[in-house]
Amino acid sequence: MLKTKKERGAVAVEMAILLPLLLMLLIGTIEFGRVFNVQISLNQAAREGARHAAIHYGDPTLDVEGTALAAAPSLDNLTVLVTDNATECADDGANVEVIARTTLNSVSGLFDVELLGMPVIFPLELTGRGVMRCGG
Repeated sequence: MLKTKKERGAVAVEMAILLPLLLMLLIGTIEFGRVFNVQISLNQAAREGARHAAIHYGDPTLDVEGTALAAAPSLDNLTVLVTDNATECADDGANVEVIARTTLNSVSGLFDVELLGMPVIFPLELTGRGVMRCGG
C-alpha cells in the first residue's frame, strides 16, 4: 500500500506521544521492584536479628544490629536503623522484637514530587519487624 503525503510523519508523532508514557511505565516498574526488594530485605534483617537475640540473649557480646544487617546485604548502601528489646529476655517466655527502619529515596528522581510541602511518593519510610520468643 502506498503512503500519501498526509500520512508522512505520523509514526514520529505517535512515537513522541507514546514514548514518555512507556518510559514512565518502565521507570515506575523499576522503582516498585526496588521498594519491594528493600521491604523484603528489611523484614529478613529484622527476623534474623530477632532469631539471633532469642537464641543468644544471655551472651555478653550480643550484637543484634550487626546480625540483622549481615542478614540483608542488599541494604548495605542504605542507612538502616535497627532497634530491639533484647534486654527484656531475662526469662523464657518473653518476646524479643527487632525493628529495622530506613528511608528510601527514588532512584530516578522522577517520583520525588511534593504537594503542599508533603512528599507524594518518595521518600518512603519502610519498616521491617521480627518477633520471636526468647529461649527458642
